[in-house]
Amino acid sequence: GKPPFDTHRLVRLDDTLYWNDGQMRDEVYNWGSFVQSRMHAAGVTCSDCHEPHSLKVRAPGNELCAQCHQPAKFDTTAHTHHATGTAGAACTSCHMPTTTYMVVDPRHDHSMRIPRPDVSAKFGMPNACNICHANQSAQWAAEAIRRWTGRPPASYQNFAEALHAGSVGAPGARGALLTVIQDKAQPGIVRASALDRLGRWLTPATLNAAAQSLNDTDPVVRLAAVEALASTDPATRQRYLPRMLDDPVRAVRIEAARALVAVTPQGLSQGERGAFDKALAEYIAAQTYNADRPEGRMGLGNLYAERGDADRAIAEYRKAVAIDPTFVAAYANLADVFRARGVEGDAETVLRAGLARNPRAATLHYALGLSLTRQQRRPENLRELRDAANLEPDNARFAYVYAVALNGAGQSADALKVLNAALVRHPYDRDVLSGLAHFSAQAGNQELALGYVKKLRELDPESAEYAQMASRFDRPR
Repeated sequence: GKPPFDTHRLVRLDDTLYWNDGQMRDEVYNWGSFVQSRMHAAGVTCSDCHEPHSLKVRAPGNELCAQCHQPAKFDTTAHTHHATGTAGAACTSCHMPTTTYMVVDPRHDHSMRIPRPDVSAKFGMPNACNICHANQSAQWAAEAIRRWTGRPPASYQNFAEALHAGSVGAPGARGALLTVIQDKAQPGIVRASALDRLGRWLTPATLNAAAQSLNDTDPVVRLAAVEALASTDPATRQRYLPRMLDDPVRAVRIEAARALVAVTPQGLSQGERGAFDKALAEYIAAQTYNADRPEGRMGLGNLYAERGDADRAIAEYRKAVAIDPTFVAAYANLADVFRARGVEGDAETVLRAGLARNPRAATLHYALGLSLTRQQRRPENLRELRDAANLEPDNARFAYVYAVALNGAGQSADALKVLNAALVRHPYDRDVLSGLAHFSAQAGNQELALGYVKKLRELDPESAEYAQMASRFDRPR
């Protein structure tokens, strides 16, 4: 009977788990789909469709939907445009299509959406029409709907363009995300997911949206706002987050406490320190409860590392690795503690041990490459950074850092090749564009450099850094 966020940390519409229109992409809880739905907004609950003890549906086929939706209007060929009794005439075929996981688990998408093949045509996600009509294009399906209805496809969920722009960092992403965040008609999980994407580029102009979202009535939005503000500097966290230590929902309280660990005790009032200690104890209890999992151990390790307790952090990271030797993040974080202590040799030993168990872990190759760079060990560092970039080509950061290392080693032509290849995959990545601008200018191609700077300024018109780059590269030489 408790709120979900008192006991669980439920994922939002992360673009590795959900498509940007909200459809499930990987194996996720039905909760994340259902709370996007018009049904949920209207007050429908799980037990309206499922018998709560057996979990079986309360009626077969379209009769289940007829509990609320008039069959004379909706269970007809005039509505379905498919012959009665065929798969296409089933309500669930169009509004709850299935995705099969682990070969044997066909799972209905519970967002109860109207098919939007027009959105698929723009952004590449699936749609119910083309699941059946796989030999036709999404544009064909969109035109079919237009012919049936006399208008373009439309639906309750209409946030795909904004979340997609936020995921890829496209021009106008901030404005589109702000519109979603401020639209209280949007489901809470959608506004929270927009905050997740906006949090990557918090500026004075967008910081207020995150701060205002701390007051939202939906805890998933408040949690997303706390997490967005947790990435800011300690002074900003101290300004906005102490009051969230008393939030009525546990997940919000403990995330606020975790974010305030870096704030000095003197930065909190006496009352705030009491609330902080209580919420931090809740955070530690949650991680300890999950201490049989490497994630729980790493959560404790991260806490101790941020508090400057390196010995306890090291102990927790080692326990995480002992529980699961394939848990790559624990090796990386353990090595980072040794880096902070100034013992690069120990950091390298940890990373090589991790790679012995996980030889294709791009994160560990990347971390080892950085360690070898700090040790001024070329060309060993280049090999590791190259392996990281090749093993995980969708990670723009790995490509960028590899290119910087190549340029630093005097291989500027190869650096430009790496960045140009990365730009094809990540056309809006700020680091990739910035690297191309600098390296092109170094090669004497001012016009090309200015072209990259122009793209950067379109992406981030407020940036003083990009304005300075434009001024510097535009000077005659």
